[in-house]
Amino acid sequence: MAMFHRRTKRAVLGFLALGLLVAGVLAGMNRYIDAQRERRRSEVERKELLAPPPVPVIIESAALERMRKFTATLEPWMSAGVPAEVAGRVVEAFVEAGDRVALGKILIKLDASRAQILLDAASLRMSETERLLKEAERLRDVKAISATAYESALSEARIARAVFAEARDTVQRHTVKAPFDGTVNARLVDVGDAVNVNEPVVDMVDLNKLRAELFVSENDLSAFPLGTKLPLRLASGLGGKLEPVVRFVSRSADPATRLFKVEAVLENAESSLPGGIQGSVDVTVQEFSPGPVIPAVAVRFAGADAIVIKDMPEGPLPVKIKVGPEIRGKFPVLEGLQPGDKVYIQ
Repeated sequence: MAMFHRRTKRAVLGFLALGLLVAGVLAGMNRYIDAQRERRRSEVERKELLAPPPVPVIIESAALERMRKFTATLEPWMSAGVPAEVAGRVVEAFVEAGDRVALGKILIKLDASRAQILLDAASLRMSETERLLKEAERLRDVKAISATAYESALSEARIARAVFAEARDTVQRHTVKAPFDGTVNARLVDVGDAVNVNEPVVDMVDLNKLRAELFVSENDLSAFPLGTKLPLRLASGLGGKLEPVVRFVSRSADPATRLFKVEAVLENAESSLPGGIQGSVDVTVQEFSPGPVIPAVAVRFAGADAIVIKDMPEGPLPVKIKVGPEIRGKFPVLEGLQPGDKVYIQ
């Protein structure tokens, strides 16, 4: 009986080993089949990804221009925060925001009562010294007064005149006047306000002309000779196409930005355009005369070398050429190709 059990156990173990062997063979076959399928799929994908055949291109002759867009800001021809030249209290205001004023028009008056008192005193003192000087001159003519006494009277009269002139100027400086023809942008004080010396009381601008200001790099300076009309378009669309004229190019770059300031003048006689608005200027910064041009996609670069596949008698061959900067998807050819040559885009 025991022998029968041992034989049965060995048989079961044999069947189990055989099953494991079959399972391993089947698994190996499945992996092999999967690998073959993956290989065939990869081969199909590689065939599909093969580069298309080269496309021939005939070199043409054309002129190229490199354009750049610059941001320009229109600023008033003149602007000023008109200050009070003396301290005092505002007693009269003659303008409001938006008023057009002429040079010398009174804008603001400050209380000048104390200054007027000093002016009246200086006037009396000057009148008295002038009377004494005339008397001294009369006495000098008849040799009834010494030269020293006459010089003293003359000196007193001169001092009195200077004191009077200063007092009169002080009274006048209590009246704030327009420094130029322009427009009141804002009145900064009201009647009753106290102001200090050099405190702005009126903000003024002159809009009869505008300054179009833009900043350019040293590489683009040659595109802005004096007298050039710039094609300016405002972001707001106001004014249509404008043509300010270049009047100034700075002779040194800004230390922080390394850019040069260009200033152009725009006539604005009716003050139709405000100051502080922005626009753009499209300028040709580099120009190539008619010559061979090549599509950028036909050129590849190896370091500093530009290389193209050129149709040669012995077949397509790589050739080094010299090109300018890329302009709208094309290179101007400086050396190595002529109009009519055939190259290939790969």
